[in-house]
Amino acid sequence: MNTETLSTPQSFFRRWLLATFGGWILGVVIIILLAEALESLHIGEQFPIGIGMGLSVGFTQWRVARKWFGASSQWMWATLVGMGIPFLLSDVFGMWAERSGIVLILVNVAVGSLIVGLWQRRVLQPHSVKAGLWIPTSVIGWMLAAAVPPLLSVGGHPETALAVWRNIGAIALGGVVLGVVTTGALVWLLRPSLSTTNHTQ
Repeated sequence: MNTETLSTPQSFFRRWLLATFGGWILGVVIIILLAEALESLHIGEQFPIGIGMGLSVGFTQWRVARKWFGASSQWMWATLVGMGIPFLLSDVFGMWAERSGIVLILVNVAVGSLIVGLWQRRVLQPHSVKAGLWIPTSVIGWMLAAAVPPLLSVGGHPETALAVWRNIGAIALGGVVLGVVTTGALVWLLRPSLSTTNHTQ
């Protein structure tokens, strides 16, 4: 097993970005599978989005976080529960029933990302005196990631191969945006410990 001591912030940036992007793409797959499974029961219009993305992104980020700054599984649960709660409440209570699908998703993401940021701040507190800044970072990162696909994708059913690939690219770009925003913030918040700590790979 090799121990990495050089270019640690750069290595962390690369690994976190890839983990977040991978979790985002996996989340899309999980959302589709959950939606298909729940469609026959006529439940869970919003629920699969929060649970699918929260579980996948939370899990992939935690796998990196536990190795690089000793984060507990609370990091993963924060993302899963935080993103799951508002989407679940939307289904259970029919919140914002008159809103369009995109607006509803953005509202749920705003609430969810705030819960995620508040919870994950507690995980970061032992490692950074500026951990509180993770709260706005979480909200900004998740909101931008959620806004990118509907802004750049082709509405309705894509009729050409180019439109299909544009929609795929728009979805993937959301994961890149989330990764860049959160990675940049974490490297800044954790730079002292990332630069001085050895990490077993």
